[in-house]
Amino acid sequence: MRTVAFAVSCLLVLGFYGYVFAQLYREHKRFKGLEKRLREHLYATTPEREAKSCPSKVARLPRVPEHIRKETLIHVGVAIGGLAGLFAEIGFLSQMIDSFH
Repeated sequence: MRTVAFAVSCLLVLGFYGYVFAQLYREHKRFKGLEKRLREHLYATTPEREAKSCPSKVARLPRVPEHIRKETLIHVGVAIGGLAGLFAEIGFLSQMIDSFH
């Protein structure tokens, strides 16, 4: 029974870390693309264009599409599940070490 619980908790923890690293890699690639576009935009922008723009425009936050909200909720759920698996793994290993004493 303990070996099954240990294997399941290990899979949960490894899955959580795999998911986290995959998300970090995806975000890294996305920010690299944004950085490139930002450099191109800043290069194309000149001080004369900035002076001509109207400073009285009110900045508004963009609306977040529904699919991004759902994706964010899924990410939060996976993160919470991974952390729960991590804590379960720590508790299980602690009990296993205590049983050897």
